[in-house]
Amino acid sequence: MAKAINWPLVFREEVIAEDCDALRMACRLGSLYYENRYWVPDEVVDIRVNHKKIRKAKVVGDLRQCALKDLTAEDFQRLKSTLTTQEALRQFLSQTYDQPVDADTLITLVTYQNLPVVPEEIEAPDDPHT
Repeated sequence: MAKAINWPLVFREEVIAEDCDALRMACRLGSLYYENRYWVPDEVVDIRVNHKKIRKAKVVGDLRQCALKDLTAEDFQRLKSTLTTQEALRQFLSQTYDQPVDADTLITLVTYQNLPVVPEEIEAPDDPHT
């Protein structure tokens, strides 16, 4: 079973439609992924929506860790289309993780580049990933 970056169902169509040129970014609360180097440069991972594989991507560069307030304009451009402000990302993370999130909350960032979508592999049965 491949490692994965998982997005909620609301991002399904966006994940499918994304190109393979632009760098994308995902973030996770806290430092667990960072401390354990869960994703490493050049690793190919599944991009999943609601735990179902949609496509693959390649991790670009090292993981980064920072406070939510320290994200740059470039970082927000790499996130999903509705996560373009600190407040939108704060609300998303708070809802997703069901815990309070503020500007000082520590997050781990992973940058990746999508690989082409293989239509017959979208949501195909695979190893369980939860």
